[in-house]
Amino acid sequence: MPVLILSFFIFKIFLPIDSWQNEYLDEIQVRGHHLSRFPSVRPYDFKKDIKVADPLSRRIGLFNLSGNLEIDTIKVVRLKPCLFYKFSDFTFFMEPVLKFGKDSLPPNNFFMGLVASDYERAYVKFQNKNLLFFLGRERLSIGPSPVYNILVSGYSSPMDWLNLSLESNHLKFSFYLSRLEDLFTKPLEFVGDTITQYIKARRFLSIRRLDYSPADWLNFSFSEGTTFGGENFALNIYHFNPIILLHTYQYNWNQDVNLFFHLDGRLFFKNLSLYGALLVDDYQLEKDPNNEPNHLAVKLGGEIADFLNIRKSFVILEYTAITRWTYCHFIPYQRYKFRNTPIGAIYGNDYDNIFIKYIYHYNRKSDWYTTFSYLRKGESTIDAIWPIPEQPRVPGTKFPEDNFLSGCIQYSYLAGAGCRIFLQHHACVEFFLGYLYIRNFEHIDNNSKKSVSVKFQIDLLNIPGI
Repeated sequence: MPVLILSFFIFKIFLPIDSWQNEYLDEIQVRGHHLSRFPSVRPYDFKKDIKVADPLSRRIGLFNLSGNLEIDTIKVVRLKPCLFYKFSDFTFFMEPVLKFGKDSLPPNNFFMGLVASDYERAYVKFQNKNLLFFLGRERLSIGPSPVYNILVSGYSSPMDWLNLSLESNHLKFSFYLSRLEDLFTKPLEFVGDTITQYIKARRFLSIRRLDYSPADWLNFSFSEGTTFGGENFALNIYHFNPIILLHTYQYNWNQDVNLFFHLDGRLFFKNLSLYGALLVDDYQLEKDPNNEPNHLAVKLGGEIADFLNIRKSFVILEYTAITRWTYCHFIPYQRYKFRNTPIGAIYGNDYDNIFIKYIYHYNRKSDWYTTFSYLRKGESTIDAIWPIPEQPRVPGTKFPEDNFLSGCIQYSYLAGAGCRIFLQHHACVEFFLGYLYIRNFEHIDNNSKKSVSVKFQIDLLNIPGI
């Protein structure tokens, strides 16, 4: 008989993408325990059991309550309890968030000026061997990176999804649809426009993805992502057809959409995983008369276990580069963002980034890690005004030459170290100390910023075997 229970009484691996436990799931796979044939969509929902004999499995359990305190120039405390209900092939999950203190991340509507709350994750799911039907809120990440992805990073404001997935031994087809927020905006926006008309535009995001994994050690995928909508826009059956691309809708129905093609792949060797992703926002098959460049994003990375033969170590190394107008659009409501946060890469566009993380499993009850990030950010943003008129184009107008790292470049260096202590009573305590230095802060020459950040987190969870 199914009963409603707090999640620490159960053990199911369906972890939020921002959980530190995902590092251990990745490391388990890199070390040869292939838990998922399709490892480039998170949160993971493994069908195989993790071997309790594997020492890393002792780190993994579902949260009952997560709380963290972050201090740099401000102090913010977040608490995330969760409830879980499951019977047969159905799952109900709810994780609200309570925030004390103000920062730029949601939720931002405060009760009596003290606490803000919202649902971080809340969904209903049906899943059997071949079919998944999902309805609700989740931080989905689509792509091979364990850090953040360039198609859907999962670090935007929480999004609500309709998701249908069909899976066989080697193929998986996934369909995602999300209703974005309405915007009161101009129908077009470009440099020099004199438009005074405003519309209330309905906005949608649709993603279709095909994964192919001929073996446990190999996965590669193709995805099409689109943002679309308009004034009084209504979805029709065409939009719910999961096996067609909206590129044909745009081409044959003369309906403009912001279209992305995304290719990614991941390889597993002994103690090594390599991955890469390419996002094509617009590719010029021949020279454009208005000098429009290609709008691209690329991500390359790797994960190494026992780096340099140092046992119990794990390294993540990643490089990301995104050109100036990727995610942008001359139709404002088709820009690739949700509630003022990027849907794709977390830094938006016009940047590149190197990220390194080194983890050392000191003993059964503690881990130590260090991180380093180097970020070069140009002045362009997703909200950048389109540089030339469109619909129709005007002969003689040109895109600027600097398609990458435009204007005054901001340089950011972030280094830090932390530790995780696993307590006997099913809890993990994490402490992190970081230092941030920014040169040309806010894209002002010789303007610098220095900041020390402190993070303290405690998670109550169900960890078997400790």
